[in-house]
Amino acid sequence: MDVNEIISTSEEQTLEVARGLARATKLPAHILLYGDLGAGKTLFTKGLAEGFGVQDVTEVTSPTFTLINQYQGRVPFYHIDLYRIDTGDLRGLGLDEIFDVPNAVVVVEWAERLGSFDTLEAMKVFLSYLDEHSRKITICPSSQ
Repeated sequence: MDVNEIISTSEEQTLEVARGLARATKLPAHILLYGDLGAGKTLFTKGLAEGFGVQDVTEVTSPTFTLINQYQGRVPFYHIDLYRIDTGDLRGLGLDEIFDVPNAVVVVEWAERLGSFDTLEAMKVFLSYLDEHSRKITICPSSQ
């Protein structure tokens, strides 16, 4: 899979890009999200959750205070938000165990705060503002 750049001009289009990515991604799926505050990381996560079969995507919200949410669906779906974490300070989060769950989806918002945590097999998705209604979504395959 090559780097893919998509321009989204609506929330629905961003959701559809994420749904399509989920349908095309093999398990286990480790997806790292990067982007400024309000760039659409949580919205993109909702689309991923829907595409991976989470039962109730209305429950998918940013786990800024809880840090990690797990949702039920056809596969385990972990949503991690590192916004309130200092870069590399991952003690006590259990990320090694979460990333080792077979046939699971792990989505990390604010992935740059993982620091040196090993995510070589992860896909990277960059969301950036173009204007009030448009985002550029850049999807980079895993390093493998």
